[in-house]
Amino acid sequence: MITLRFHLTSPFSGTMGFTGVPLRAAFLNLLQQYDSQLSGQVHGKVGVRSYSLDPFPFSAGFRTDFDEGKEYEFGVNLFSSEKYNSLIRSLAMVPKEEVRIHHHYFPLKRVDFTTHQPSMLMDQWIEKDCLEGLRQIGIRMRFLTPTQLSQFGSDMAFLLPTPEKVFSGLLRVWNTADRASKVYHISDYRKWVERNIYISNHRIRTIPVPLGRGRAVVGFVGSVDYVVQNLDSPFGHLSVGLSRFAEMSNVGKNRTAGLGKVSVLLETEKG
Repeated sequence: MITLRFHLTSPFSGTMGFTGVPLRAAFLNLLQQYDSQLSGQVHGKVGVRSYSLDPFPFSAGFRTDFDEGKEYEFGVNLFSSEKYNSLIRSLAMVPKEEVRIHHHYFPLKRVDFTTHQPSMLMDQWIEKDCLEGLRQIGIRMRFLTPTQLSQFGSDMAFLLPTPEKVFSGLLRVWNTADRASKVYHISDYRKWVERNIYISNHRIRTIPVPLGRGRAVVGFVGSVDYVVQNLDSPFGHLSVGLSRFAEMSNVGKNRTAGLGKVSVLLETEKG
């Protein structure tokens, strides 16, 4: 797994709407230039996409204000990083001089690379010693950008953060990671989640985000408190780890365009 951080200089002063979608287009354009075959596979692939995107910082209304000459950054997390070797090698050896976002060309100052070992990350996220003696754990998940979940058998968005959809979706993405510690069956895990994770509180609302050219995406934002029971089960520990993974992977549909960005807080209760 590799995290790329792109540091760009703004060529203009002004405001841009939610940057997740144009930044995904910019990333795919870079991929097209460095590895056109892989670009077609990534963009046209049906199923779980093995990367996520962290958009430019934003303010109210999910808009980003730019000042000419100021530095801005966005991130891309590659979970199946071995697929992207040609891109990583090209960025390291012969980086592009600029990145096009909408009709603006942003000079590229540098790209930072961080390598992650999935099994070590999962061990760090779970912290088994900290969970010892707990009968349950609370997970407060804040949805920072509009979030949509998949509706099985349909392209329609599902706008309720039910545990089985959120956590099963996270496991699908985790299973794409290089050398993940263990690949779990989604159906078995989903059945366990339905019995052992519930929502104790939520404060969410749906909100439309304009994407330009008359398009908009509707998703939910706010916070949800999940309670994970049966921590003696390996699935209990896995659920804690997946909640931390969500901060890297994003949640739900269009994770690759910066939707479903979350922050997580764990709250414990001794048995």
